[in-house]
Amino acid sequence: MFFYFGAMQATTLARPVLAFELADRAPIVLGIVIAANNAPSLVLSPFAGALADRMSMRNILMGAALLMTFFAVITAVGIGYQVLSWWHVTLIGVFQGSVMVFITPTRRAIIGGLVDRPLLLNATGLHTMSQNTNRMLMPLVAGLLFTYSGPEWSFVLIAALYVLAIFLLFFVPVYGSFSSSDRKRGGSALDGFRYVKQEPIMRNLLLVGLVITVFGQPFQHLLPLAQEFLNIQADGVGLLFTFFGIGSLLGSTVSASLGDFQRKGLLLIAFFMLFGFGVVCFALSEWFWLSLLIMIPIGIGQSGRTVVHLATLQSYSEDEMRGRVQALNAMMGGLIPFAVLGITTIAEIFNGRFALSLAGGIILIYGLWELIFSKTLRQLR
Repeated sequence: MFFYFGAMQATTLARPVLAFELADRAPIVLGIVIAANNAPSLVLSPFAGALADRMSMRNILMGAALLMTFFAVITAVGIGYQVLSWWHVTLIGVFQGSVMVFITPTRRAIIGGLVDRPLLLNATGLHTMSQNTNRMLMPLVAGLLFTYSGPEWSFVLIAALYVLAIFLLFFVPVYGSFSSSDRKRGGSALDGFRYVKQEPIMRNLLLVGLVITVFGQPFQHLLPLAQEFLNIQADGVGLLFTFFGIGSLLGSTVSASLGDFQRKGLLLIAFFMLFGFGVVCFALSEWFWLSLLIMIPIGIGQSGRTVVHLATLQSYSEDEMRGRVQALNAMMGGLIPFAVLGITTIAEIFNGRFALSLAGGIILIYGLWELIFSKTLRQLR
């Protein structure tokens, strides 16, 4: 997963920045590209979860990495021959987003099939640490390649990382501790919806996931907006990702060290609010060096929230429903296009500062609401 995450994090910077540059830095185009990449999640996620519960998760990850390698190579060739426009990048992003729908729930659910329940918080934390180490390094590397060697080399790097990931996945067990022969429930995508409907804790956790996904997840994709109000280039955006990654690594390290922590609900709310407050502060910052420092608590909040949220979802899920629960959580990403287009439209009308501070403010206010009124979440263990 280290190389898998490396390719994903490099793509997070390279694809939107490429489209942004090809469109002469039009905020609405940035929104369209990000929206197109996330749109397939709303339709395909339930089926991705059902597939993860019925097939080898390792093999799903290998097949997905092969497709992502192909898309990266196509993009690099298109840049090299100077035939790409921003709408080409958008179209490729749709295909990449469709594959990512199958990656996200699978890579999360596979953890529960490889470790015992008391170790889920630790294992999820270690999994996220691998992601955040790459979040700290790879966007900067991709940004430097983009700026000084040419954007095509960023995509060559992405393809190489996916190839390494495919090779190493051969050493992962084909199946984890849960076998399809142990199944007591149905295997359809609709069974995931029925299961969540019957479980109040699941409904509450998925609602938290909805808010942070719609208003918080687009943040790192929208960092190119900072090129205007912080007066930076692609390498500067990469440096913002690096400091975000430092904070994310700290957040996942702390979470991984907590073991079977007994106040997971309050911890989730605390990380949630830290992220929202940090985004507001970032949007109001006038200096690049201060913005870099602010990215650290933003990363801590985002990563800590992710680890606790995913570990809690896995802990309260039945083994045979784990893939579908994670898929329903990932399905929230299908709403990101609406949020991103809304945020970038606001940025187009007003400015990037106002748009980002509005998104961060919504997260912060919702966190306060959960803290005051949600007894189910506060008492979650």
